[in-house]
Amino acid sequence: MDRRGPGHSAPYGQACMHCFKSKCKCVSRPDGDGCERCHRLNKQCCPSDSLRRRNAQKTQNSTVRIAQLEGRLEGLVTLLQSVAKSPDSPDTLRKVLDESLAGHGQSDAESHTTTPVSISSNITKFTSTADINDAPAASPMGTSYSLGVDSPSDIGSHNILPAGEAEAYLNIFRSQMLKHLAFIHIPQDLTAQQLRQTRPFLFRAIVAVASPFTHQKMVRGKQLKQILAQNALVENQSSLDLLLGLLTYITWGWDTFLNKSGTLSRLIMLAMSIVGNLRLDKPLPQDVHMIGPLTPGFVGQKCEIEDPDQRHLERQRAVLGCFLLSSIISSYYAQMDAMCWTSQMEEGLRAISTNKDCPTDQAFSIQVRLQLLAQRTVHLKGQREANDPHMTTTGLPAMIYLNTLQRQAHEIRESIPHGLDLQEILIAQVHYIDLCINEAAHTANSDAPLLSTPGPEGSGYISGFERLECLWRSTNAIRSWLDIFFALPPSQFRGFSFPFWAQLARCLVIFCRLSTLEDPAWDRKAVRSTIDLPPALDRIAEKLELASREIGEQSSDDVFSQLSRLMRMFRAWVGSKMASADVEERSAWANSDTATGIGGNTMDQSQNQTMQFFDFGNDGWWEEFSAGFR
Repeated sequence: MDRRGPGHSAPYGQACMHCFKSKCKCVSRPDGDGCERCHRLNKQCCPSDSLRRRNAQKTQNSTVRIAQLEGRLEGLVTLLQSVAKSPDSPDTLRKVLDESLAGHGQSDAESHTTTPVSISSNITKFTSTADINDAPAASPMGTSYSLGVDSPSDIGSHNILPAGEAEAYLNIFRSQMLKHLAFIHIPQDLTAQQLRQTRPFLFRAIVAVASPFTHQKMVRGKQLKQILAQNALVENQSSLDLLLGLLTYITWGWDTFLNKSGTLSRLIMLAMSIVGNLRLDKPLPQDVHMIGPLTPGFVGQKCEIEDPDQRHLERQRAVLGCFLLSSIISSYYAQMDAMCWTSQMEEGLRAISTNKDCPTDQAFSIQVRLQLLAQRTVHLKGQREANDPHMTTTGLPAMIYLNTLQRQAHEIRESIPHGLDLQEILIAQVHYIDLCINEAAHTANSDAPLLSTPGPEGSGYISGFERLECLWRSTNAIRSWLDIFFALPPSQFRGFSFPFWAQLARCLVIFCRLSTLEDPAWDRKAVRSTIDLPPALDRIAEKLELASREIGEQSSDDVFSQLSRLMRMFRAWVGSKMASADVEERSAWANSDTATGIGGNTMDQSQNQTMQFFDFGNDGWWEEFSAGFR
């Protein structure tokens, strides 16, 4: 027994088994071979059970711990070897790997203690730098994946996602969501583990947007934004992985709707800053006026001299997706300016539109070209509001320029191949662009009389009859858009992107204005015969409820259920608005039970915040709408 010095009695609880049973004093022998009493009685001295159990448990824990460390070490070495073989891997990482493996081969004992520390420290140093080569972060190998980005800036990395669940999320995103705005190409043979290794932040964004539970969407979305803030703002990193993950969350994350905070403008501005840092939209000008490049020892961002075709297309998809989202978010929230269209982006769009290797590039290039037309109408409308209502940047009268845009939209529609997967969605977008063009000519929210006296002859001012024509074109564009929406199966709603829902919101708001426009030259009755808005809102609410059931949403307060309640509240407000505009024709409908909304004419705070999803423009219609339910 070597647990105490010779001639000393054992501490409490550590006597040998015989002394413990006899309740005698246990004194160790000078030679350390058992105790005096067992030697005197010629018995074998056995240690106590507590000590044996403790020693056995300690040995077992040490064995398990060593096995875990060996498994992690092997996974890290395998991953780093695959990274070092990549042509995009920097020389510094390859050097670090060679040094670490050299130290690892010295002895097994040293590898268990020194090698993991060496590799871990170098990974930390590598991932904390601004990386435009998008080097993959390390991930544990096995049947489950950490949701966090494996770096010091990781927040919430303790969440473990089973491998099967990760594959399910990736398949949902790839098959149901991505095709509706394909600014990423994810091959069918790419696994969740491979994506987790090469694009860790994008992988986490996909998990956040594809989660079936509303609570999971909110929690994972918040963690995603915390990681984004740490990497992009605190550590000042810019990478293609961050950009793609951020665009994914903006497009399918329902951030404004779930968090009621209206952060999309801020998020897209951060994405635009990443695009600028990576020089994806335009090259660095030759006449740089910054002090940094002139300072001795200045190290700028690393740029690739030779870019493989697929790598180039990946970057072009990302910058074009950022432009499209910034354009529609800018016009929807009116809180920021969209990205400027550049010649480099035009070249990228041509390259994507002619690419045959990716099946979604054709539809994506059409979406970008249509949104580019919408952005040009925004420029025209802004110019008309800036004290020059009749001329454009091209020097053409407004109506001539708008007719040119309409002709271009028609040409794009004719170029849509028959049988294309997103054919109906693209045609709906064409109708939406037609609405944007006519709204730029004369908005339904204008206070100016329709048949007011135009400006001087030949000045380019829009005449009264042209204004009437624009409003009727807007009416027909909205009707065509809604016809396509009603024909779409509710099972597809899960994959629709934010731009699609923004189109729906704008169509409903503008048609509400058209249905209640008070002007002697405007026939509201004819407008309502084109689209009866209250029944249309009922149909939209019913389709949203069907979408919630068919998709199998797990929460009773899921996104589509909230949208359905929103449509029914909006219907009640539209009914009262139309009744006040035409009391005789709508008085019976306005006083019916359906015109009072759901659960009475009240709106709680959460519903009031939810309604802000449909806020559009600065005309105060939202204040009037929400006031009717307080």
